[in-house]
Amino acid sequence: MRLLTARLVTAIAVLAMPALAVELKPETSQAFDRYTALAEQQLNAGPFLYADAHPQAKASALRGETVVTEPRIDGVSVPDGLIHDWLGVLFIRGATIDRVRALMQDYDNYKRIYAPDVTESKLLARDGDRFRVYLKLYRKEFLTLVYDSEYNVRYRQPEPERMEIVSRSTRIQQQGDDHGFLWRLNSYWRFEEADGGVYAQCRAISLSRDIPFGFGWLHGFLQKFPRDSMVSTLEATRRGAVTAGRGSATTN
Repeated sequence: MRLLTARLVTAIAVLAMPALAVELKPETSQAFDRYTALAEQQLNAGPFLYADAHPQAKASALRGETVVTEPRIDGVSVPDGLIHDWLGVLFIRGATIDRVRALMQDYDNYKRIYAPDVTESKLLARDGDRFRVYLKLYRKEFLTLVYDSEYNVRYRQPEPERMEIVSRSTRIQQQGDDHGFLWRLNSYWRFEEADGGVYAQCRAISLSRDIPFGFGWLHGFLQKFPRDSMVSTLEATRRGAVTAGRGSATTN
């Protein structure tokens, strides 16, 4: 009976989806820009890695766990929108910065590295350490979400054992009606080679629509969607780096 009720609620929710179609307003996008500017200042003012200031997080990462936290910046009003800010850290044992850099820049193969969340991927242009990238994003929840998205990506290696990647979305378009579940997405990656491997950190800040009246059930999804996407991306990066290391060892 409980399962039947859950399926009925989901069916009703899916039928209601066309009513949720909405457009991103300029003032909502501008609020996201203000928030991410403050987040970037926060990142640059603090330790290189979250784990550097949180010994328990570093210990958990070394045990193979994915550490997740929700940093917040107060004081930014987002009209008709919600900002989702998640940070995750994990450790890739046996990896090197060079191997991770090669993996992260292999954009044409993201559709394999990050499957099933990425179904198509392509490097559109490159100018030194700056990249323009296309990704088709896929998510299956109570309905199927498919996004065509493009990003400007910049790499920086301040020290031989450290690397930073900043990825900013320039276009995110949902196929079909735009329900506003993902409007903007910035990702801030940091990697450090130490302790026999590489610490990988991703702070993902995304923008979605606000929750319309009568759709309170959306709240859980709008919280879960960006968090789960960030975690799955981090863990796929670890799998990709480990697999690349095995291939290199076999070749050698």
